Amino acid sequence: MFYFALIASFLIALVYIRFLRQMDVFEPEQWRYTWICFLLGVFSVAGIFSVYYFFPQIMARPQDGNFAIRFQFHFFSVASLEELAKISPFLLLLMSKRVINESFDYIKYASLGAMGFAALENVLYFSRNLHIIEGRAFYTAVMHMFTSSLIAYCMYAFKKRFNIPGFVVFCFAYPIAAGFHGLFNALISSGQTYLLGIGLVLCMLIAWGRMMNNTLNHSEFFHSEPVQNKITMAGIQLLIGWGLVFLFAAFAIGILEGWSQSFVFLREGFVFGFISGAGLYLALARPRIRQGKWFPLIGRLKKE
Repeated sequence: MFYFALIASFLIALVYIRFLRQMDVFEPEQWRYTWICFLLGVFSVAGIFSVYYFFPQIMARPQDGNFAIRFQFHFFSVASLEELAKISPFLLLLMSKRVINESFDYIKYASLGAMGFAALENVLYFSRNLHIIEGRAFYTAVMHMFTSSLIAYCMYAFKKRFNIPGFVVFCFAYPIAAGFHGLFNALISSGQTYLLGIGLVLCMLIAWGRMMNNTLNHSEFFHSEPVQNKITMAGIQLLIGWGLVFLFAAFAIGILEGWSQSFVFLREGFVFGFISGAGLYLALARPRIRQGKWFPLIGRLKKE
């Protein structure tokens, strides 16, 4: 099962990596910086493991099912540590103006570091249960990339609009991102609040797409040549990649558990897969490219 878990995790990461690179329509960097950031995200998991190894009491889950207690545990014991690990690759690359030299790079590299972290995390989860591939490819991946991007986006936007230094912005953006992460974990960890967790991640998806839109609108390399076709193609390929991940999960389950289980997975997951894919496309692949325009992260956009 480990090899299937490894392949599935890499496929999910590759789908989002390719999408992020295709969305970088004004000034794309070399592939090597993409892989450096992604691998730094993978290695950042070692920091989390080190903390849990030396302080195992941190992971002592509360017995009480109360939501407030669950949130407290996930915020302090999980989210605050993971958000620091996930954003560290972006912060390291931010020191080099040769790599992060454009507004969209803030979202791109923050997301790549988060995807690297999630990729190794997914290997561990998928090694125990391949049936969760679909959910983690959508819910968890979007959550991880949104929270890391939120920190980076705030650092860029507040610096550009209000000239507030990035390290000052980081001090308040980091706990907010950890709060969203902890809230997501607390909601989906209980059947009573699971649907609220789904609603939260859909809001995260919309906000993540708006962050991309705003940073593209303020690109230092903005030009008048049409880029919407490139972005649309990025969305289409994201959908194709999402479908391939779904089919690979079904194939792996068929090999390991029998084809009857594979057909059950396909039948039960089709509606979820269709809705998730449509959500990804609608939220991410239809930005309004308007130079210098800021759009709200949440809420309906006015017709122009």
